[in-house]
Amino acid sequence: MALVNVSSALKKDEIKALLEKQENPKYTFVKNKTAIEMQFDVQYDESVIKDIASYTKKLVQAEPWGKVLMLRVLIEGQAFTGAKF
Repeated sequence: MALVNVSSALKKDEIKALLEKQENPKYTFVKNKTAIEMQFDVQYDESVIKDIASYTKKLVQAEPWGKVLMLRVLIEGQAFTGAKF
């Protein structure tokens, strides 16, 4: 289990719907942390998915509209260092 924060100024409803329909890993919307940041509780197998933040970002970017979004995905408590995933 992990808390994952997804930040995007655009397509928030689409991102939320995309993540909530996933079965494995299972994303459950927790709250809006800010106007652009959503938090999800994620149930997943850590032996299969090593980095849930990168996995989540790639999942969103796989959508036709996802490639052009400014998107940040962090595990709760993780500091943003500007690194590319």
